[in-house]
Amino acid sequence: MATGALNGIRILDLTSVISGPYCTMLLGDLGAEVIKVEPPEGDTMRRLGPPQRGGFSAAFLNFNRNKRSVVIDLKKSRGRDLVHMLAVRSDVFVENYRPGVAERLGVGYADIRRVNPKIVYCSISGFGAKGPHANHPAYDPIIQGYSGLAMVQTGGKGQPSVVKMAVADKVAGMTAALSIVAALHSARVRGVGQYLRVPMLESMIAFTANDSFYGYTFVPEDEFVAQAPRNASLDPFRTRDGWIAVAAVTDAQYQRLCAAVGHPEWWDAGTNRRERIRALLRGLAGLFPERTTAQWLAALEAADVPCGPVHDYASLLRDEEIASNESFIVYDHPQAGTVRAAGPAARFNETPMRMWRMPPVLGEHTEEVLREMSLDRSQIEELRAKEVIN
Repeated sequence: MATGALNGIRILDLTSVISGPYCTMLLGDLGAEVIKVEPPEGDTMRRLGPPQRGGFSAAFLNFNRNKRSVVIDLKKSRGRDLVHMLAVRSDVFVENYRPGVAERLGVGYADIRRVNPKIVYCSISGFGAKGPHANHPAYDPIIQGYSGLAMVQTGGKGQPSVVKMAVADKVAGMTAALSIVAALHSARVRGVGQYLRVPMLESMIAFTANDSFYGYTFVPEDEFVAQAPRNASLDPFRTRDGWIAVAAVTDAQYQRLCAAVGHPEWWDAGTNRRERIRALLRGLAGLFPERTTAQWLAALEAADVPCGPVHDYASLLRDEEIASNESFIVYDHPQAGTVRAAGPAARFNETPMRMWRMPPVLGEHTEEVLREMSLDRSQIEELRAKEVIN
């Protein structure tokens, strides 16, 4: 039984792939009841690539805990009616169809608000509603490029690079989850719901620009663009047996860094700071391969220089810091077997975020949810016979 901060809130989830399911999973972790409405073929992520076991893909498992699965064919009018009935009993409706699809299916905001004026209705889309790309398809690499994030990652060769994960999808999902929680509070105070639009592009711009936009902060920007510092984040350094991340920022940290590696002369106060740092980085790149990561970490930590190991997942799972904080959870799924997942990040002392329901089999809860809506066995069997439900 859920005991989280959103216990008592019901989410009607008509999303698929990553952005929407990540949003609703976060709300489920917070204790909300999430009813995942899937088409007869299921969420695309159920079938997305290896690895798979017991009929579950790792991709689906990692974004769909704390949900009940209901299969309803929205292309049939009876299916649309069932979703309307569910919406009457829900606090939140979330969809991430391409613009216009929800309306064609009869589950757009106007349709749902008509049956439940207090509903918080959230649409996650690729682009904003007004621009020329409003109806364009949007996948994560497209949004990373469009938002400027790929250019922020430009390396020494000047080639833009995308972050090798679905960062735009997940940022949009987190933005949507935060917005939904705020809208729920407003609905409680004002007595009416509202329509939330959360475009992936806008979410990524809001996420990326704050600390990579300095040259364009002052308007007009002509005289300031060249003054803006480049991204000061240092790439990891190779050591004898791996890699190490170092993040000196202040002059005092740079001085301690030079002393810790045995070359205090590298921080020469008589030269230009930018040139000093460049020379220091060249020196470190040549020096770090002489010793192991553990040796360098011990020396730098003793000197109070910000640093850390560079993990792959195999080493991350063995790290004492990760084990001590139980950053990953392990559970036994009846079909998928023993499963490992990243746990919720926020720690509540009274209403904890946690996994209280395993990722569902396709349509596992269809009959259970319909019975809660007071449909009897004969009605359910009729819907099943007409392939409205599974």
